[in-house]
Amino acid sequence: MSWDHSMVSRWESGDHRPPVEAVEAMDTALGAEGKLISLGFRAAVADSNRPRKSTVEAKASTRDEDDDVERRRLIRGAAAVAVSGAVAPVLAALTDAWQASEPRISGASVSQAMIDDWESAADIHARRAYVDPPAVVLAGLAADFADMAPHLSRDQPEPAQSDLAHAAARHAALIAGKWFDLGNHREAHRWWAKTRTLAERSGDVLLAAWLIGREAAYRRGDPDEDLADVLLVAQRARRLAGDRPSAPLVIALSAEAQTLATLGRHAEAITTLRQAEDTFDQLPFQPTGLESHWMYFDRSLIYTFAGDVKRAAEAQSAAKEFYPSKHHGAVKIALHNAALHARTDPEQGAQQALRLMETLPAGRRDIRIKAAARIVVDVTPEKAHALPAVRELRALTTNR
Repeated sequence: MSWDHSMVSRWESGDHRPPVEAVEAMDTALGAEGKLISLGFRAAVADSNRPRKSTVEAKASTRDEDDDVERRRLIRGAAAVAVSGAVAPVLAALTDAWQASEPRISGASVSQAMIDDWESAADIHARRAYVDPPAVVLAGLAADFADMAPHLSRDQPEPAQSDLAHAAARHAALIAGKWFDLGNHREAHRWWAKTRTLAERSGDVLLAAWLIGREAAYRRGDPDEDLADVLLVAQRARRLAGDRPSAPLVIALSAEAQTLATLGRHAEAITTLRQAEDTFDQLPFQPTGLESHWMYFDRSLIYTFAGDVKRAAEAQSAAKEFYPSKHHGAVKIALHNAALHARTDPEQGAQQALRLMETLPAGRRDIRIKAAARIVVDVTPEKAHALPAVRELRALTTNR
C-alpha cells in the first residue's frame, strides 16, 4: 500500500492524521518496533481530550452528562482509530445507545448489564493480549476504561460500587501491562497503583492477590527493575492469597518462582514452582485465565535459568501442543529453547533467537519478548560474548 506525496506532506505538517495502516507501515519501514503505533494512539487520545480541557472551568461546579457522553465518544473514537478508524462513529453511537437502553441499578449511574459487559470485556482483552500488538490491545482497553471512568468518580450504592471497581481493576491491570510492554514504565506504574486502589475498593482480596501477582510477573522481565523489590511484590501477593488453594495463590507462587530464577536463586525457584504445581493440582476446577498448560511456561523458564536441559526441553516440547504459534507464551518458550542451545553452542543459540525476533512484526517485539531473548545472552559463556550474533542480539534486546 502506498500514499500520494501530497498526503504525506499533510501528515508531516500536522494538517491531517495518517490512518492506522500508514502508521503501521511507517513503523515497520523505519524499524521503530511499535513506537510510532504507540505515539499515534497517544496523539489520537490527546486530540480527543482537547474539547474536555476547554470546558474544565465550566464543569467545575456542575457535571454535565452530555459532556461526559461526548468525552467518552471521543476517546472511544481515538481508540478505534488506532485499530480501524472506519468503525469509530458507529461503535460509539451503538455503545451509547445500548447503555442508555439498560435500566440503571437503583441509586446508581450504571446498570448491571453494563458491569457484566465490562467484566466480559476484560476477559476478551486478556485473551487478545497474548496475540495482538500491545498498542492495539491498549486501544481497546482505553475505550472501555473511558466508559467506566465517569461512574468510578461518583458515589454508587453497594454492591454496584464494588462490582464496578472489580471490573475496572481488571482493566487497569491490563492497561498497566500493555504500557509496560510498550516500554513506558512511568505509565505502567501509575496504572498498577490504580489497579491496587480499585482492587481494594472492590473488597475482593483474591482479586488483589491475582493482579499484584501478575504485576510482579511483568516487572520481573524489566532490566531496570530492582528484582529484590519485585520479589517483595510477589510475596505480598502470596500473603494476600492466603494458604487455601486458589488460582491467585498459584499466580503469586508462579511470579515468585520466576523472580527467584531471574535472581539466580535456582533451588528456591524450583521449590516454589513445585509448590505452585501442587496448589494447582488441588484446585477443584480449572479457573478462567489459568489454563492447565501454564506450568509449561514456568518450567521452561525456571529450568532454562537453572541449566536443567532435560526438564526445560521436556516442558518446551510439551508446550507445543497447547500454545498457538503466535501466542506470546509460545514465542518466549521458543526463545528459552534458544537459550538452552546457547550454553553449549553460543553462535547457534544467538542465531536461533535472532531468527525468532526477525519473524515477529515490529509491534510485537515488546519488552517481555526482549527479556526472553536476553536470557540467551545472559546464559552465553563470557568468552563467547564477542561473537557477532551474540553482540547483535545484545544490541537488539537492550534497545528500549
